[in-house]
This record gives sequence, C-alpha cells and structure tokens, in this order.
Amino acid sequence: MFERFTGGARTAVLVAVEQAGELGHDCVSPQHLLLALFSPDTGAGYQALHGAGLEADRVREVVRRRTPGNGLLTQEDAESLRSVGIDLDVVLEHLTESFGPDAVPHSQPRRGRPRFSPPAKKALQLALREAIWLKAGAIGSEHILLGLLRCDDSDINAVLAELGVKSDDLRKATLRTIGRAA
Repeated sequence: MFERFTGGARTAVLVAVEQAGELGHDCVSPQHLLLALFSPDTGAGYQALHGAGLEADRVREVVRRRTPGNGLLTQEDAESLRSVGIDLDVVLEHLTESFGPDAVPHSQPRRGRPRFSPPAKKALQLALREAIWLKAGAIGSEHILLGLLRCDDSDINAVLAELGVKSDDLRKATLRTIGRAA
C-alpha cells in the first residue's frame, strides 16, 4: 500500500514514526499520525489542520499529557497522584535507589522496523478507502487525516474534543481543502 502514497503521505508516515520515538512510545498510534500531519511537507493534510485553527504545539501538548511513554504514567496521572500527596518523581527516584537503574523503565529508541498499532493500521486502511471514494489517483496526507477521523479511535476523539474540534467539522474542512463538497 505504501507505494500508492504521495510524497506528502510518505512523509507523514515517516514523521509519525519519529514522533513515536520522540515521545518514548514503542508503537506508532493514530496520535502520532495526527502529529505528523503538522509537518508542512505533508501537503493538504497540513493545510486542512491549519485551516481548522489547530496548532502543532497544542496538539503535541495534549497527546503528551494523555499518552504515557513505555508504560509510565501520564503527566495527568502524576498530577492526580500529587493531589493526594504522592510525588511520582520521588517514588521513581526511590525505586531506582533501592532496586537499581533498571527498576524504572526509560524510553529507549526502537531499533528495526517500526510497529504500528492496530488503530493506526486501521486509519491507514481507511485512508486508502477515502482515496478510492474520492477517486484520487494516490493516497495523500488528506486521506490519512480523513482515515484518522473515520477510524473512531477513542484517543483521537479525546484529543480533538479537548481541543474543541468536532470530527465532523474537521472532515468537512478537509474535504473543502481538497476541493470536494462536504
């Protein structure tokens, strides 16, 4: 399927792999695909997101807070623990002191071929369907965005909801960006 991707869509997939690594995640998820679409080199997906008023830094902040790296708790989890008097950083420090540096997982860059989560694979498969439905000759970043919106991933929905964006509105804006009637 990758051979049917435009240059912008290929860039989006490669940047998604980088995003996963930078965030300390061992698997590429729909959130990483969304973050990747903020790369200007991705084309129409980038234009649609910016046209909808979304900003990369804000999306990254929401994703980082909502998604733990390699099994660690999220920032939101740490704040919840702090509210009941538990400082997660102190706990992790004590674990390291008591049991050694390997007691606490740290993000390590993945080597070899990146893994895509089932929801990310589903989003890419839906991108193909969107391209076919729109009678496009190739799968572009705009189709990846449409696939993400169509895959009904709870994490993507939660990120968009927190940003005050409705999936249906973003879908319509994306279709307008590529010149199709919503």
